[in-house]
Amino acid sequence: MDANEFGTKGPAASGVAAERLDVLESMTDLYTSGIVRLAEIQKKGLEISVKHNAEVVSTLKKQALPAPGALMLDLVTTAFEHFAETQKGAIDLMVEQTNALAGVVKERKIKATDTIEEGRKRAKEAIEHTVAAQKTALDYTAKQAKVAFEAAKQQLGYTPAGVAADSMQRGMEVVVEAHKDLLDVLAEPTLH
Repeated sequence: MDANEFGTKGPAASGVAAERLDVLESMTDLYTSGIVRLAEIQKKGLEISVKHNAEVVSTLKKQALPAPGALMLDLVTTAFEHFAETQKGAIDLMVEQTNALAGVVKERKIKATDTIEEGRKRAKEAIEHTVAAQKTALDYTAKQAKVAFEAAKQQLGYTPAGVAADSMQRGMEVVVEAHKDLLDVLAEPTLH
């Protein structure tokens, strides 16, 4: 099999080495495009969640009597929107780091094994930093939401809106913990 069949750009040092690099490059492209697609899915999911959250808050505000707690519902919506934007930023960072890793592979300035080891090292560091940043953002958002929900529950008391605020708080906590677990699961194959 000729190394040029894999799309090499220039003469190959040896047929086997060039073929290995081209296969590596094509797999890197496949991996990168997969990460981009997953990022798009995650960002779309966040957009849907923000829209749904806004609809829930709007419905609660329509059903509840005018009360100071209604302002807390707006704060919850704002906090959730900030959480979603922070997550989108972290997702974009992960895509950017994946593209940087792909660039290292495509450079071919050093031997393939050195590139792979350096790539693994960079990927591991990038993923560790990204996961840590996302978890920090999740914790921060959860704390903000908890304060808002607690204030809403204090003002609303044991009314349908107060019960809804309590339910929304528990739901937010479940979403945050599930997202942290998802981050760990997604990072696991790369980190070990």
